[in-house]
Amino acid sequence: MSTGKNTESYQVIRYEREVCRTSSLELIGEEPLLIRIDEKPYSVVMRTPGEELFHAAGFCLGEGIADSPDDFMSIGYCKDLDPNVIDIRLKPERREKIHDLLERRGFVSQTSCGICGKEMIKDLYQILTPAEKGFQVEINRIFDCINKLSENQTYYPRTRGSHAALIFDDQLEMISFAESCLKPASWFYLQG
Repeated sequence: MSTGKNTESYQVIRYEREVCRTSSLELIGEEPLLIRIDEKPYSVVMRTPGEELFHAAGFCLGEGIADSPDDFMSIGYCKDLDPNVIDIRLKPERREKIHDLLERRGFVSQTSCGICGKEMIKDLYQILTPAEKGFQVEINRIFDCINKLSENQTYYPRTRGSHAALIFDDQLEMISFAESCLKPASWFYLQG
C-alpha cells in the first residue's frame, strides 16, 4: 500500500452457488497507531492512515483522557516523525484528575464502534449536554443528516469495509466527518 493510497486491489477467488470465479476486490488498508501519553505507551489502535492527530485527540476524548482541547499541552508525531506514533502531553492539572485512568493496566482497545473493548460499563458514560427543553426538529432533517453519511463516504461504496461518523451542531449543520477501515472477519483472498 503506497503512501496516500488507502485501498489496494487484489485478485480473489469467489465461491458462489457452487461456482468459483476470479475477480478483483478492493480492500481498505489499516495500520497500527501507537498513542503515547506523557512518554508512556497507552494504547495501540488500528486505523486507516491519515488524520492521525485528530484520531488520537478523538480517542482521548472518547476514553475520558481529555474533556477539551485545553487539557492538552501538545499533541503531535513522535520526534522521529513516525506516522504510526502520536505523542500526547497532558497539562499537569489534567494528569492529576485522571491519574487512575492513566495507570490502568487492563485496558483493551479494538477497532470498533467504541463499545467493544471497554473494561467497565461505566466506561461507556460520556458527558452529554441534553437538548434544551422544547427543542424540536423536523424528522426529514434527521433523515437528511443520515443521508449525508453515505454521501460523504468514499471508501465504503468501493470496499464495503469502513466505519464513518459525522458530527452536527445544534442547527444540524455538519461540523466534521471521518471514515476509517472496518476489517471484515469473513474475507478470504488469494494474492495474485
